[in-house]
Amino acid sequence: MFYGAAAWDPWLIASQIVCLQCLHYLTLGVLMSIFVGTRVSRMSLMYFFDFSTVTVSTATGWCAIVSFLLTSVIGCLTSEAERT
Repeated sequence: MFYGAAAWDPWLIASQIVCLQCLHYLTLGVLMSIFVGTRVSRMSLMYFFDFSTVTVSTATGWCAIVSFLLTSVIGCLTSEAERT
């Protein structure tokens, strides 16, 4: 629900954006810990934000790709559930 019961509510929209972003990065962190964390000796923010870690030439890269894809699917399902 993007609009309030009576009128346009920009604070509601902003809070929903913040909540979805927090949920996205929390989900990504959990999935990265499961898939990538088991393959590397030390997790860092590099795996979240550096494009060079997302590669098909290494198994860790594939794990990062799977983490991003599953996070996207979970985010789509979450935002769809919020609309209904």
